[in-house]
Amino acid sequence: MSKLQIKGMIAAIAAISIFAFGFSLIIPLLSLLMEARGFSGLEIGVVNAASAFAIAGGGFVLPTFLRYVSIPKLIVISAVLMAITFCLFLLVPYFYSWMLLRFIMGFAAAAIFFSAEIWIIASAPENKRGLMIGVYGLFLSLGFLAGPLLLKLVGTEGWTPFLAGAAVVMLAVLPVFWAWNAGPDVGETDEERAKASPLDVFRFFRSDPAVLWAVALFGCIEFGAMGLIPVWSVRIGLNQQEALTLVALLAAGNVVMQIPLGWLGDRFNRRKLLTICAALCVIAALGAPAISETVWPLYILTAAWGGVVVGLYTFALNELGSRYTGAEFARGNGAFMTVYGLGALFAPPLLGAAMDAMPPHGMFHLLAVAALAYLALLLLRRRR
Repeated sequence: MSKLQIKGMIAAIAAISIFAFGFSLIIPLLSLLMEARGFSGLEIGVVNAASAFAIAGGGFVLPTFLRYVSIPKLIVISAVLMAITFCLFLLVPYFYSWMLLRFIMGFAAAAIFFSAEIWIIASAPENKRGLMIGVYGLFLSLGFLAGPLLLKLVGTEGWTPFLAGAAVVMLAVLPVFWAWNAGPDVGETDEERAKASPLDVFRFFRSDPAVLWAVALFGCIEFGAMGLIPVWSVRIGLNQQEALTLVALLAAGNVVMQIPLGWLGDRFNRRKLLTICAALCVIAALGAPAISETVWPLYILTAAWGGVVVGLYTFALNELGSRYTGAEFARGNGAFMTVYGLGALFAPPLLGAAMDAMPPHGMFHLLAVAALAYLALLLLRRRR
């Protein structure tokens, strides 16, 4: 790696980690404030779903933005937009206005993730791409863990938490300014620009279904399972502390396995690794109900599952980076954003409905079906 590539890599990882710190503070803050003001669970869920809509839609239009602005500039614009959005929440009425602000915030977040991932993939050498993705995932996870801790310190009342979140997000632009000239070039030729369309995202569903649906399954588990595992835990008779321990172990498995999985993705066939991840997700989804009456085995399974799940995204992103570069990779990463947003949007209500229809383990039954369907897709593609 050249000094410029190293500088760009450090800047992109630092920026996305700092941003995740601020972003993860505001998400629980809004839910807690709405709950305190008497909003229903449905209303809180609808406001939060606005971000998933924005992420899914952002996948279509963000590659087009790169025709007019550079990667560093897009990160800075998005961070400023998000910081301003943070400061508007207390100035406007609740619900509909907050739903709009959550949509804007979700779109800005999608733009920052989109830009940082392109920068990281463009800067990483071929033989260390997976390792760099693992380092990125590790620091991203640590950033998401830090936000709620800061919220615990500053509290949820008044302007303080909103201004704290805005300030942290603005700190994310500092490493970008430091490495401004190291930003990757994803420009298109005149011929590519003439042929390009936001609908190009759909082309990747046909050409790269194995990597796209890995991201969709990851989004389903990350948004759906992590949100509903506390509910499932209480319904099977665990106390609140045990329920929160399960969520923490799922997140801990995610953090611990980021770099080892990235290393594996550089040394072994990533399609086979995705197949192993899918098979283990099926086993975990079926195994959790079977051992739900024994707490310690359930703890171990949950932590292992958290580690396996992150492989779906890590291996898929590495595989996409091995197939495409420049503007074509940007369009492929836009498709990633779209399917991740769709998984985040539809998984929570579907898994919740499954839990109600087949109590108490319906959520895991549906996740097993989803993982099994993805595994079948991988095996079918492998035969072809």
